[in-house]
Amino acid sequence: MYHVILVEDEKFVLNYMVKMLKSFPEFIVEAAFSSPEEVLDSFDTLNAEVAFLDIEMPRMNGLELARKLTEKNHDLQIIFTTAYSKYAVDAFGVEAIDYLLKPINSEDILRVIKRLNKKNPEFVKAVGENSDKEELIKPYNIRCFGRFEIKDELDQIIKWPTKKAEEVFAYFLMHQGSYINKWELLDKFWPDMEEERGFHNLYNTIYRIKQVIRSLPASPGIEKINDGYVLKAEGLYSDIDNLKFVDEKDLSEGSLSGIRALCLSYNTPLFGTRDFIWSVALQENIARIYKRVCKKVIYFYRNKDDFEQAEEILRHFVKQHPESEDMMIWWFELLRNWCGREDKISEYKTWFNLKLSEMELPLL
Repeated sequence: MYHVILVEDEKFVLNYMVKMLKSFPEFIVEAAFSSPEEVLDSFDTLNAEVAFLDIEMPRMNGLELARKLTEKNHDLQIIFTTAYSKYAVDAFGVEAIDYLLKPINSEDILRVIKRLNKKNPEFVKAVGENSDKEELIKPYNIRCFGRFEIKDELDQIIKWPTKKAEEVFAYFLMHQGSYINKWELLDKFWPDMEEERGFHNLYNTIYRIKQVIRSLPASPGIEKINDGYVLKAEGLYSDIDNLKFVDEKDLSEGSLSGIRALCLSYNTPLFGTRDFIWSVALQENIARIYKRVCKKVIYFYRNKDDFEQAEEILRHFVKQHPESEDMMIWWFELLRNWCGREDKISEYKTWFNLKLSEMELPLL
């Protein structure tokens, strides 16, 4: 485990960060401070290996604080929390494991853990020797929940030459390993275009896609087979792939930290602001899978009598799908049989109805 300190001048953000880090078994929160002066006074008495530092603080900013702390402990590993751009942070010349743009979510923390483990292989080995449970999800570099982002081997978001190339690759990605006829692609992406010109655009688009995806892990490629194409990209995973994978698994067989983060990273609409008409039916299917996974995770926490974690998953689900009345009713039934939580039903009914009224949906 990594021993962590946090410095953040906004109390509600500090409390949020402490709660979030405590939910990950990789971290032990040693102390949390609301000012740089406090941490400097106490630092010598702490067993700190990692520091999460806010950059925008009065009197002494996080960059200056980082310099002072690393003078005291050269091995201290810094993570900045900031509203600055990456380039602005890099320009200060302070070596850091990562920077997190606010608001910070569980997916950001998972990335930090991955980077810490990469820099500290002895930690990974020690954890492996002492843990009998592995993560059930696989590392992924493609995000489809709430936005469409693909990261290359340097963890940089790839840029597409055209919106059409991005959309066509997204379609291939959702049909990875399956044969897609060129007539199907023509009908979906250039339906009103004269055939010869349409095929010219298709070939040009696929060429552009191939140029872009060369920088991706797992060496993905689009192979032409007769009158169609197949995307071959074993080892290239998205958040959707992981959701489907978890849907088929017994949660008792592995660690839940990654699954919890995956559930909390789910956002609608699928692909965010990208207007992919063909993805509407896919989004409905993913929403059904997400509901099953959330119920599975909530029930797992129910059996461990971990109400806070179960509640967090439930609230996130309802924020994304307030129209899902059956999920709310299922939660009521769970509370009725949850010793010590029966009186929560009225409280949740009020909260659910607030969400329903915001969406102008019928109340419970």
